[in-house]
Amino acid sequence: MKRTVYLISGPAGAGKSTTSRKIAEILEKSAYIEGDFINHMVVGGHEKPWLSETHLNLIWLNMLSLTRNYLVNDYDVIIDYYVTYSDKTNYMLEALKDFNIDIKFIVLLVDKDELLRRDSQRPVEDQMGERCIIGLNEIIASNPPERHIMNTTQTDIEQVVDDILRNPKYLLNPLS
Repeated sequence: MKRTVYLISGPAGAGKSTTSRKIAEILEKSAYIEGDFINHMVVGGHEKPWLSETHLNLIWLNMLSLTRNYLVNDYDVIIDYYVTYSDKTNYMLEALKDFNIDIKFIVLLVDKDELLRRDSQRPVEDQMGERCIIGLNEIIASNPPERHIMNTTQTDIEQVVDDILRNPKYLLNPLS
């Protein structure tokens, strides 16, 4: 059976974690890699990944290693992390080209007011505030192809997950 790697991106508050967990629960054999968890594995010398290219590269190297390990053992992999288009999509395509897999890239976007509302509902220590809007603007500026974008402002989780699982428009290939 051909496996799939799902790259679920979007700013904080767009629904990456909720969507990723739901996909992982639905798939028969799946692994969920939460990028923020990988980020916080570094304790001494931790740096904010948006301020440290070295730290960001280490996060991606670790996520890639985990992804490869799961693929070798016949798992679908869901990666929940902030990805701007082509910075890491091409990296993953190249790094996983020796596997017979599909890679889907989905950018979850939310209107600014809804993004800030969702962020305000998080525990105080997890709130990103203005960083949510900065992330939203960075993702939009990276100009992801329209076919990879899903606005989740007024879409329920079941619709989001169903579309991601069934719709081939999210597939990445070297030409996308």
